[in-house]
Amino acid sequence: MLEQLNNQLTDESINEKIEDSDMNLKLYWEKIIEYFEEEDWPLYEIDDEKRTAIAYIRGDNATFRVFVWLSELSKTLYISWASPNIVPAIRRHVIPDLLNRLNHRILMGKFVMDPEDGLLTFQIGVSVTGTRFSMGQFDSFMNSGIWTADEHYPKFMYLIYGDRTVDEVLEGKEKPQLKLVEKTEEESGIFEEDGVSN
Repeated sequence: MLEQLNNQLTDESINEKIEDSDMNLKLYWEKIIEYFEEEDWPLYEIDDEKRTAIAYIRGDNATFRVFVWLSELSKTLYISWASPNIVPAIRRHVIPDLLNRLNHRILMGKFVMDPEDGLLTFQIGVSVTGTRFSMGQFDSFMNSGIWTADEHYPKFMYLIYGDRTVDEVLEGKEKPQLKLVEKTEEESGIFEEDGVSN
Protein backbone atom coordinates (compact mmCIF):
# COMPACT_ATOMS: atom_id res chain seq x y z
CA MET A 1 0.00 0.00 0.00
CA LEU A 2 2.80 2.40 0.95
CA GLU A 3 4.71 1.52 -2.22
CA GLN A 4 1.58 2.15 -4.32
CA LEU A 5 1.10 5.54 -2.65
CA ASN A 6 4.73 6.47 -3.27
CA ASN A 7 4.40 5.51 -6.93
CA GLN A 8 1.25 7.60 -7.24
CA LEU A 9 2.95 10.62 -5.65
CA THR A 10 5.94 10.14 -7.95
CA ASP A 11 3.71 10.00 -11.03
CA GLU A 12 1.85 13.11 -9.92
CA SER A 13 5.14 14.92 -9.33
CA ILE A 14 6.39 13.97 -12.79
CA ASN A 15 3.14 15.12 -14.40
CA GLU A 16 3.34 18.44 -12.56
CA LYS A 17 6.91 18.96 -13.78
CA ILE A 18 5.85 18.20 -17.36
CA GLU A 19 2.96 20.65 -17.10
CA ASP A 20 5.24 23.31 -15.60
CA SER A 21 7.76 22.72 -18.37
CA ASP A 22 5.09 23.01 -21.08
CA MET A 23 3.77 26.20 -19.52
CA ASN A 24 7.29 27.62 -19.29
CA LEU A 25 7.89 26.92 -23.00
CA LYS A 26 4.56 28.49 -23.91
CA LEU A 27 5.38 31.66 -21.99
CA TYR A 28 8.93 31.67 -23.37
CA TRP A 29 7.61 31.51 -26.93
CA GLU A 30 5.12 34.30 -26.27
CA LYS A 31 7.97 36.47 -25.01
CA ILE A 32 9.97 35.76 -28.17
CA ILE A 33 7.06 36.91 -30.32
CA GLU A 34 6.70 39.95 -28.08
CA TYR A 35 10.38 40.78 -28.62
CA PHE A 36 9.92 40.96 -32.39
CA GLU A 37 6.75 43.02 -32.00
CA GLU A 38 8.49 45.54 -29.73
CA GLU A 39 11.36 45.78 -32.20
CA ASP A 40 8.86 46.33 -35.03
CA TRP A 41 10.55 43.43 -36.79
CA PRO A 42 8.22 41.48 -39.14
CA LEU A 43 7.89 37.73 -38.62
CA TYR A 44 6.83 35.25 -41.29
CA GLU A 45 5.45 31.71 -41.21
CA ILE A 46 4.80 31.80 -37.46
CA ASP A 47 3.84 28.35 -36.19
CA ASP A 48 2.76 28.55 -32.54
CA GLU A 49 2.31 24.78 -32.34
CA LYS A 50 5.83 23.93 -33.50
CA ARG A 51 7.12 27.23 -32.07
CA THR A 52 8.96 28.30 -35.20
CA ALA A 53 9.17 31.61 -37.06
CA ILE A 54 11.20 33.30 -39.79
CA ALA A 55 12.51 36.86 -40.02
CA TYR A 56 15.01 38.73 -42.20
CA ILE A 57 17.85 41.01 -41.21
CA ARG A 58 20.38 43.02 -43.18
CA GLY A 59 24.00 43.40 -42.14
CA ASP A 60 26.70 45.33 -43.99
CA ASN A 61 27.46 42.45 -46.34
CA ALA A 62 24.24 40.50 -46.89
CA THR A 63 20.63 39.97 -45.89
CA PHE A 64 20.11 36.84 -43.81
CA ARG A 65 17.07 34.68 -43.19
CA VAL A 66 16.67 34.18 -39.44
CA PHE A 67 15.00 30.95 -38.33
CA VAL A 68 13.84 30.75 -34.69
CA TRP A 69 12.78 27.44 -33.17
CA LEU A 70 11.91 26.66 -29.55
CA SER A 71 12.15 22.86 -29.40
CA GLU A 72 9.70 21.17 -27.08
CA LEU A 73 11.58 17.86 -27.24
CA SER A 74 15.02 19.11 -26.24
CA LYS A 75 13.86 22.28 -24.40
CA THR A 76 16.34 24.21 -26.52
CA LEU A 77 16.17 27.55 -28.29
CA TYR A 78 17.69 27.34 -31.76
CA ILE A 79 18.43 30.41 -33.90
CA SER A 80 20.05 30.24 -37.32
CA TRP A 81 21.13 32.91 -39.81
CA ALA A 82 21.04 31.57 -43.38
CA SER A 83 23.26 33.02 -46.08
CA PRO A 84 21.49 34.33 -49.19
CA ASN A 85 23.92 32.32 -51.34
CA ILE A 86 24.27 28.58 -51.59
CA VAL A 87 27.64 26.96 -52.20
CA PRO A 88 27.84 25.53 -55.74
CA ALA A 89 28.31 21.76 -55.77
CA ILE A 90 31.71 22.04 -57.46
CA ARG A 91 33.00 24.27 -54.62
CA ARG A 92 31.57 22.51 -51.56
CA HIS A 93 34.75 20.53 -50.99
CA VAL A 94 36.67 23.72 -50.09
CA ILE A 95 34.27 24.83 -47.35
CA PRO A 96 34.81 22.30 -44.48
CA ASP A 97 38.34 23.53 -43.71
CA LEU A 98 37.13 27.11 -43.34
CA LEU A 99 34.15 25.95 -41.25
CA ASN A 100 36.41 24.05 -38.85
CA ARG A 101 38.90 26.88 -38.46
CA LEU A 102 36.23 29.53 -37.90
CA ASN A 103 34.28 27.36 -35.45
CA HIS A 104 37.48 26.76 -33.49
CA ARG A 105 37.72 30.51 -32.89
CA ILE A 106 34.05 31.22 -32.14
CA LEU A 107 33.03 30.98 -28.48
CA MET A 108 29.28 30.71 -29.03
CA GLY A 109 27.58 29.19 -32.05
CA LYS A 110 28.88 27.47 -35.16
CA PHE A 111 28.89 27.69 -38.94
CA VAL A 112 27.31 24.78 -40.81
CA MET A 113 26.99 23.84 -44.47
CA ASP A 114 24.23 21.50 -45.60
CA PRO A 115 26.09 18.94 -47.76
CA GLU A 116 22.94 18.27 -49.79
CA ASP A 117 22.07 21.77 -51.00
CA GLY A 118 25.09 23.85 -49.98
CA LEU A 119 23.16 26.18 -47.66
CA LEU A 120 25.44 28.05 -45.26
CA THR A 121 24.11 28.98 -41.83
CA PHE A 122 25.39 30.29 -38.54
CA GLN A 123 23.61 28.60 -35.63
CA ILE A 124 23.21 29.15 -31.90
CA GLY A 125 21.51 26.67 -29.57
CA VAL A 126 20.89 27.24 -25.86
CA SER A 127 19.01 25.19 -23.28
CA VAL A 128 15.97 26.89 -21.76
CA THR A 129 15.36 24.23 -19.11
CA GLY A 130 14.59 25.91 -15.79
CA THR A 131 15.14 29.39 -17.20
CA ARG A 132 12.94 32.40 -17.74
CA PHE A 133 12.93 34.54 -20.84
CA SER A 134 15.25 37.53 -20.70
CA MET A 135 14.71 40.26 -23.30
CA GLY A 136 18.31 41.39 -22.89
CA GLN A 137 19.73 37.91 -23.26
CA PHE A 138 17.64 37.15 -26.35
CA ASP A 139 18.68 40.47 -27.87
CA SER A 140 22.33 39.60 -27.26
CA PHE A 141 21.83 36.26 -29.03
CA MET A 142 20.29 38.02 -32.03
CA ASN A 143 23.02 40.66 -32.21
CA SER A 144 25.83 38.16 -31.69
CA GLY A 145 24.43 35.97 -34.45
CA ILE A 146 24.09 38.68 -37.08
CA TRP A 147 27.47 40.16 -36.23
CA THR A 148 29.18 36.80 -36.59
CA ALA A 149 27.30 35.72 -39.73
CA ASP A 150 27.82 39.08 -41.43
CA GLU A 151 31.46 39.48 -40.40
CA HIS A 152 32.52 36.16 -41.89
CA TYR A 153 30.20 36.17 -44.93
CA PRO A 154 32.87 37.77 -47.20
CA LYS A 155 35.34 35.03 -46.28
CA PHE A 156 33.02 32.37 -47.68
CA MET A 157 32.34 34.42 -50.81
CA TYR A 158 36.05 35.02 -51.44
CA LEU A 159 36.75 31.33 -50.98
CA ILE A 160 33.92 30.25 -53.28
CA TYR A 161 34.21 32.85 -56.03
CA GLY A 162 37.51 34.64 -55.48
CA ASP A 163 39.98 31.84 -56.15
CA ARG A 164 41.64 32.24 -52.75
CA THR A 165 42.94 29.70 -50.27
CA VAL A 166 41.59 29.35 -46.72
CA ASP A 167 44.80 30.87 -45.35
CA GLU A 168 44.48 33.88 -47.65
CA VAL A 169 40.83 34.35 -46.69
CA LEU A 170 41.55 34.18 -42.95
CA GLU A 171 44.46 36.62 -43.24
CA GLY A 172 42.44 39.12 -45.27
CA LYS A 173 41.83 42.70 -44.16
CA GLU A 174 38.23 42.85 -45.34
CA LYS A 175 36.67 42.73 -41.86
CA PRO A 176 33.51 44.87 -42.03
CA GLN A 177 32.64 47.72 -39.70
CA LEU A 178 29.08 46.92 -38.67
CA LYS A 179 26.57 49.58 -37.78
CA LEU A 180 23.39 48.89 -35.85
CA VAL A 181 21.72 46.22 -37.94
CA GLU A 182 18.72 47.29 -39.95
CA LYS A 183 15.61 45.18 -39.52
CA THR A 184 14.18 44.64 -42.97
CA GLU A 185 11.03 43.23 -44.44
CA GLU A 186 12.16 40.94 -47.24
CA GLU A 187 10.27 38.49 -49.37
CA SER A 188 11.31 34.87 -49.03
CA GLY A 189 11.65 34.78 -52.82
CA ILE A 190 15.19 36.16 -52.58
CA PHE A 191 16.19 32.76 -51.29
CA GLU A 192 13.99 30.76 -53.61
CA GLU A 193 15.73 32.37 -56.57
CA ASP A 194 18.94 30.73 -55.37
CA GLY A 195 17.24 27.38 -55.05
CA VAL A 196 16.89 27.49 -51.28
CA SER A 197 13.51 26.74 -49.78
CA ASN A 198 12.38 27.73 -46.28
